Amino acid sequence: MTEFLAPYMPVISLIVLAIVVAIGFIKKVNLGFLSLGVAFILTMVGGLKASAVTSGFSSSMFVTLVGVTFLFGMASQNGTLDLFSKKVVALVGKHTVLIPILMFVLSAFISAIGPGHIAAGILMTTFAMYLAFEMNINPWVTALFAKLGANAGCASPLSLTGILAKELSEPLGYSGFSLHLFLSTLLSGFVFTLVIYIGSKSYKVKADNPLKWSEIPKFNRNQKLTMAAIAIMVICCIGFKLDTGLFAFIMAAILILLGAADEKAAIKGIPWGTLIFICGVGSLVSVIDKLGGITLVSDFLNGFMSEKTAVPIISATSGILSWVSSTTGVVMPALFPIADQVSQQFASVNYVELISAITATSFAAAISPLSTGGAIIMSSYSASKETTNEEMNKLFKNLFLLSVANVAINVLMAALGVFSLGGLFT
Repeated sequence: MTEFLAPYMPVISLIVLAIVVAIGFIKKVNLGFLSLGVAFILTMVGGLKASAVTSGFSSSMFVTLVGVTFLFGMASQNGTLDLFSKKVVALVGKHTVLIPILMFVLSAFISAIGPGHIAAGILMTTFAMYLAFEMNINPWVTALFAKLGANAGCASPLSLTGILAKELSEPLGYSGFSLHLFLSTLLSGFVFTLVIYIGSKSYKVKADNPLKWSEIPKFNRNQKLTMAAIAIMVICCIGFKLDTGLFAFIMAAILILLGAADEKAAIKGIPWGTLIFICGVGSLVSVIDKLGGITLVSDFLNGFMSEKTAVPIISATSGILSWVSSTTGVVMPALFPIADQVSQQFASVNYVELISAITATSFAAAISPLSTGGAIIMSSYSASKETTNEEMNKLFKNLFLLSVANVAINVLMAALGVFSLGGLFT
């Protein structure tokens, strides 16, 4: 049976993924649990070992999400985030229209100076979520601005993405493109942020009952300790590039020992259902990848490539791959060598333009709930308020559709030659 179905498993796996997502939305069940069960069935039918399911369950993402939501859960439980948010709102005053812009710019800056999209995204997205709830504005859209900023600034020469691009390209004979790559990714993030800013009417953002600084109480002992813990985490994770999730556990443990937060309340605040949702779907996608489903999609797109369509097609390929895999771990290492081959095959196609399209579009897809960026938005949202499966499924759908739109815009930019930046840096 397995041998008979083997040639058809790539197509079957993609059909199964579509069915699982459809069932989740229709029945309003947790897609994580459903995905894990279906992934196991696929491994049996496809002749894979059961370990293919567990290996696809991202333990690093799970630990990161638990650690950060646990720490910020404490900060929420003892009133730190609530009071801090009020003080920020008071500083902005009536000019609350600046909040979305502030989230993007600050996240992009933090990401560009070293920590990259993951650390900066987790820290800023979580803060943006709590700030939005306090301001009574759209929380996940506000958090999205923070994540878009973190992605936009991540390809600087100082960050992991910029360094990785250099290390991947130098053996192929390419160098001196760091500024081009950084500006391309920054431009990509800015364009979609502008689209969301206008589409969500964020220029009309106005908090209810603007606060006055003099009317806001001072931080108490527990809140000061919590703020210090978060500040230390930011400094250590950004300055010394320590693991954000694991370091969050250290800070959380210290706060517990100092009696600054209620441990039981914080544990109850961790969105366990959402974590299973995220990692379970990730396991299913990993199995589909092992069965050849992802390769089938990629090969299908590459089959249409020509001199005029090379850049937009490789852009689309990077976006699709990024929906189901890591940009820095999979997409860039896999597609940069292909970009070299394409640039050699078509004389008019520039390598730097290709890798700029790859990197920018891949990060455009990274707001998907299947990635860390979308995942932290979902987990922060459910940790900040009580949610239902229906509500989380809707958020999952919205983030994924926005991710699709972002990829489509980047493919259009690639087709228009935007990622060449007018040849100014090549």
